[in-house]
Amino acid sequence: MIAFLIALVTETARVLYEGSLYILIGFFVAGLLHEFLPGGLIARHLGKSSPRSVLLAALFGAPIPLCSCGVLPAAAELQRKGASRPAVTSFLISTPETGVDSIALTYGLLGPVMAIVRPIAAVLSAVVAGLLAIVVRDDEPPAAQGLGATAHASIETADPIEGVDETPRPGRSALARGRSVIRHGFGSLLDELAFWLLFGIALTGVLGALLPNDFFSRVLGWDRGLVPMLAMVVMGVPLYLCASASTPVATALIAKGLSPGAALVFLLTGPGTNAATIAVVGQLLGRRLLRVYLVSIIGVALAAGLLLDALAFDAVRASAIQSAAKSDSGFVALVKISAAITFLALAAASFYRTRFREGRRDLAKNARDVRDLLRRFQLRDLTRPPVLASLAVALLAFGTARAVLIVGPGERGVVQRFGRVVASDLDPGLHLHWPAPIGRGFAVDVDGVRQLSVGFAGSAAGDRSPSGDESFFLTADENVIDLRSVVSWRVVDPARFTLGLDGAEGLLRARARSVLVDIATGRTIDAIYADGRLAVERAYRDALVAEVEALDLGFRVLDARLLDVHAPASVHDAFRDVASALEDRETEVHDAHGYAAERHAEGEGESAATTEAARAEANRVARLADGTAGAFAGIARAHDEYPDLTERRLWLEALERTLPAPRKFILAAGAAGGDVDLWVGGAAAPPPLVLPETPPRGAAGRKDARTP
Repeated sequence: MIAFLIALVTETARVLYEGSLYILIGFFVAGLLHEFLPGGLIARHLGKSSPRSVLLAALFGAPIPLCSCGVLPAAAELQRKGASRPAVTSFLISTPETGVDSIALTYGLLGPVMAIVRPIAAVLSAVVAGLLAIVVRDDEPPAAQGLGATAHASIETADPIEGVDETPRPGRSALARGRSVIRHGFGSLLDELAFWLLFGIALTGVLGALLPNDFFSRVLGWDRGLVPMLAMVVMGVPLYLCASASTPVATALIAKGLSPGAALVFLLTGPGTNAATIAVVGQLLGRRLLRVYLVSIIGVALAAGLLLDALAFDAVRASAIQSAAKSDSGFVALVKISAAITFLALAAASFYRTRFREGRRDLAKNARDVRDLLRRFQLRDLTRPPVLASLAVALLAFGTARAVLIVGPGERGVVQRFGRVVASDLDPGLHLHWPAPIGRGFAVDVDGVRQLSVGFAGSAAGDRSPSGDESFFLTADENVIDLRSVVSWRVVDPARFTLGLDGAEGLLRARARSVLVDIATGRTIDAIYADGRLAVERAYRDALVAEVEALDLGFRVLDARLLDVHAPASVHDAFRDVASALEDRETEVHDAHGYAAERHAEGEGESAATTEAARAEANRVARLADGTAGAFAGIARAHDEYPDLTERRLWLEALERTLPAPRKFILAAGAAGGDVDLWVGGAAAPPPLVLPETPPRGAAGRKDARTP
């Protein structure tokens, strides 16, 4: 019981936090419409029974924030002013199904896709009903003659067109018009809708606390298709909820597993109809147009729901789930909290003024209508031909929907018969099977890579706010560390994954935390926080992959990453300084190793250069020695053949090298030198040079080495 109360308060507070700002924006825009859009303008353009009048009625009614009961006096007043019944029919549908307040709230809770699709579908259903009303003419008398006393009195009690001002009032000051905007938007309009808004928010909290996650898909076997949409028709047609109040309820249903298309059906049929409105509309427009009214709302809602599921199923569901899990920045959170407090204060003021008498009266009246309907119900009413035909069509549609399995791209189909799996790997396409209770078919996404957040709420790319104490672990040195990770996984066996396991994400999150506990308790905080993070992440991934494969649960872990590794917030800065110091130490060590490697490479280069220079010098000296030795060998060979001549030549060359400066005169032995004697050497003159008469063989052409 305590857990239920905590969940109830949490879910209710979340809806208030997320939706109050958009509710206030919607009321302000509604006040602007009331002040600046004259009601006479609407009535003047809706007199003809033409497609143009039908379209204008739908467009005029779409932004006006009126509920399905509040729109009745406005529609009656339009009819009194000459509006055609097709135009009135269009106005009766588009006005309660949407409004500026509900559009703003839809954007805040369900995202931009649903905020666009919802008013378009409302206008389309109104246009379809108006066009059919042109074709289907009703011979019954108009509302002024055909209304019962109770319905006529209920129409006469309210403002004819509550959403807009009746006549333009030029000449008023901007301050006066601004006061009128505030007075209508946050006064009379809030008095009308505050009870139902609070009722819808409270109902959302109850649903969020009572229903488990994936309630519709897991418990009832509903995920998408026609069956949940027909269920929403049955629930939405007699239920009384305004467009704004139904929005948080639809958000809660989507978060619990209902398809966005079925939620759209609820958003269109719930505000558009209720038990009391159906009776009054029948007297206002006639029975034939009442059928057109109901068929148009239900038919367009089903078609729009199927189209939304086919085109934007994941986008709308992700927006609804993220609105429950996202965390805002400080400024945005402050604005939303202020808006929630403001809305509660305005609602309290409205209660002080009205005691919610109108809302409580409407709620009691709907309860009495349902009670009277149940009292008047008799079994023989089911045997009437129209009822039997309707039941037959409903059963046929229900059976067809339950016997058809649509497997989309990237999915695999599973079919059961009497609980036993007869097909577990059906390709994308259309497949038929036995309907319930004999058979059952469902499709599972096997190509998409799913991500699981461990230790934080939200997406890995966004703001990773901690999820309670889930991210805190105790290390081996008895310190606390904050670990937040993301696990990527994919379904490999659709049948085993769907039928053999309830809550795959919960089990996977538990196993991931168990692995992180084992890793953290085996390492110190410094090893995890600083230099050992890569090893920790690798061990985390390998251990989690191995554990999931050993369990054989129909899915496989592809990867596991540590996104954030922090110390507790109180000591986070100190640990960051320590980690920075360790990183600086590692940087200095790497720089030192780099410098040593650089100097070593330079030394090796210089050594190689010196070695190559020595080798070149040795090669040069060896070559020079070889050349000198070769020249000496040539002289030796010449000396062997002509010793005297060679010695004389060597002697003369030595004189040439030794005495390069003075002018030298070399005379033959015994030659007269005149007044000059140039005997160089010892005391005795060199032996005379005797030339042979015939040169030896091989010495031809050789001359005396005498130098002039």
